[in-house]
Amino acid sequence: MDVLIIPEVQRAIDALKVFRPRPGAWGAVIGHRRGSRFIVETITLAGSPGTVPSGQLLVGLDRIWPGRVIGLAAVRPGPAFKKALLGPVWYGKLVLILTGPSKASSFQPFLVEFEQKFFLDPVPLAPARKENARE
Repeated sequence: MDVLIIPEVQRAIDALKVFRPRPGAWGAVIGHRRGSRFIVETITLAGSPGTVPSGQLLVGLDRIWPGRVIGLAAVRPGPAFKKALLGPVWYGKLVLILTGPSKASSFQPFLVEFEQKFFLDPVPLAPARKENARE
């Protein structure tokens, strides 16, 4: 299992370093799975710091992006946010966590897994491809 972030999304992540969103900001990760790879096509940060995602949120987002919500992204989330993800609603979903100081921050991908209890399992990033590379 790994995570491929397309170049346009990587630029959006780089822009977050310039915007410096407040810790706790979060939103949806839109994309798809191909085999054992998550392909991240866009990230929409819209959740307010201090709030946590719910199952109802996932239902609402799935109405907008049917079958395309592959997870959540969060900027230096607190313990309550992480705890809210550890349940059956988010099982198998990708969680991208922006860590570190604003200028040197990076996303660390995790998968919500279950093995007698729910936990965030680190997932590697797929090697970046050059934009003009052909498949």
